[in-house]
Amino acid sequence: MANSLLTGISGLRGHQKMLEVVGNNLANLNTTAYKTSRTLFSDLMYEVQRGTSSSSSGLLGSVNSVQIGTGSRLSQVDLNFAQGNLESTGNDMDLALDGGGFFVASSGERTYFTRAGAFSLDESGYLSDPSTGYLVRRFGPTGEPNGELPAFQTPGDDRIYVPKGVSIPGQVSTEMQIKGNLSSTSTGPVAQEVMTSTPLLAAGLPATLTTLLSDLDSNTVNYLAGDKILISGRRTDGSNPTVTELLLTPTSTVADLIAALNSSFSGSTVTLDGLGNIVGTADATGPSFLSMSFSDGPTNAGRSDFEDHEIILTRTGKHADSVFQSVEVFDESGAGHTIGLTMTKQADQSWTLVASVSPTEGTILDSLVEGISFQPDGSFAQVTGSGVGDSNITVQFRGQPASQTLSLRFGTPAQFDGLTALGQASRLQLTPDGFPPGELSEVQIDTDGKVFGLASNGLKIPLAQMAIASFRNPDGLVAIGNNYFTSSLASGNPDIGTALSGSRGALRAGQLEGSNVDLALEFTRLIIAQRGFSANARTITVTDEILQELTSIIR
Repeated sequence: MANSLLTGISGLRGHQKMLEVVGNNLANLNTTAYKTSRTLFSDLMYEVQRGTSSSSSGLLGSVNSVQIGTGSRLSQVDLNFAQGNLESTGNDMDLALDGGGFFVASSGERTYFTRAGAFSLDESGYLSDPSTGYLVRRFGPTGEPNGELPAFQTPGDDRIYVPKGVSIPGQVSTEMQIKGNLSSTSTGPVAQEVMTSTPLLAAGLPATLTTLLSDLDSNTVNYLAGDKILISGRRTDGSNPTVTELLLTPTSTVADLIAALNSSFSGSTVTLDGLGNIVGTADATGPSFLSMSFSDGPTNAGRSDFEDHEIILTRTGKHADSVFQSVEVFDESGAGHTIGLTMTKQADQSWTLVASVSPTEGTILDSLVEGISFQPDGSFAQVTGSGVGDSNITVQFRGQPASQTLSLRFGTPAQFDGLTALGQASRLQLTPDGFPPGELSEVQIDTDGKVFGLASNGLKIPLAQMAIASFRNPDGLVAIGNNYFTSSLASGNPDIGTALSGSRGALRAGQLEGSNVDLALEFTRLIIAQRGFSANARTITVTDEILQELTSIIR
């Protein structure tokens, strides 16, 4: 009889613990990142009333044992690390893990792990848990000095220092990345050109400078002394021709006509090409008014069909195609200055860069970069300029004692990672280094756990990267309260790395993970525990009644 009492008591104890576990889950219904527990039972040892035996020579079969159990016990209370709902808080320092992993914090002596990321900055600017004072740890060299951006982390110290409000000194600009595209359809400078619509011929062959005008195929009546060729049109600057007529003799040649046209249209050069065409070319490139025509005088004895040799426009003068872009660079004090860069296509298909600056800003000492060339496929080739024309520009900014040189980077030769010359519209993207002074005003934390400081000067400074731990057996972690766990022999050593790597999830800033308690499930377990407790209590009650009957036999 005693065994049934003890069996019932073991059931009472087990279901009492189940009630405690369910009660704890319900108590932590709104605890940040709380992970529910569940109870698992196992049976106790058995009293063997009869052992087993095997069959005997086919005469008797085997005999099964008779075992009577002695109750149950609580074998395990395990944790459910299922993801809780993420709740937006709007606080930049509230962090949640979407997926596996734990935040790492330290008390100075021990390391702890938590899913609750309600952090803040302490009075010294270190990221910590204000409920315990534990300091949040970082991982890797992010935020340590690298000679480029301001650094605030100390090598060997894995605390996360966030110096909100600290002044950020400016940094001088020393180089500039030039990316974008210079259209391959761009043209260099063009000089205006005019030419006879049909060539001058003599006996069907192209005329030469020594050909008599009267010998031209278009001549219908030979010229006599006193005849004239009238010259009209406009010079390159739009003014009238200097000479308006050519006096002829029977021996006047094509060379005389060419000479008269050259005298009439200063600012341009008139020649006779090998096909017998009269060609007039402006001496300077760019837009031009150059136009020419010649005709017989009205009183001439001689005549030619000069209307068959009308001088027409064959090439319009234009300036070289260019692209302009301005950019802000910074001097040694961090003050900003605007520099303009103009890139101009040259006749040899290369490009030239010229830098400019307002006189109120300073003076350009070396403004030229020559010979910017490209491969046939449009990738960057090289800069052939040297000396003043190399890939550096030098500026003397007002108020600065020394000049400042900027090294221009156009990309990797034969690659498309910088400036290109493709058949698309021209555009420039200028990215100088350096920045103005500012103040660290905000903090931003990315999904991979990188902590950035946003300065008032627009600078985004990497401050640190949060450490995230993972375990081979997270169920083996030991809960110590305050939403923290410690590692154990069962959990194994923590594998500390960064978010979004390995089995570690993404970090969500401005959110907290809620409890994963399922209220309906816990209420169901509560009913089951209650029924189990009642049933075991009934076992004890019945056993007690039987014992009373037994003791009353002797009366």
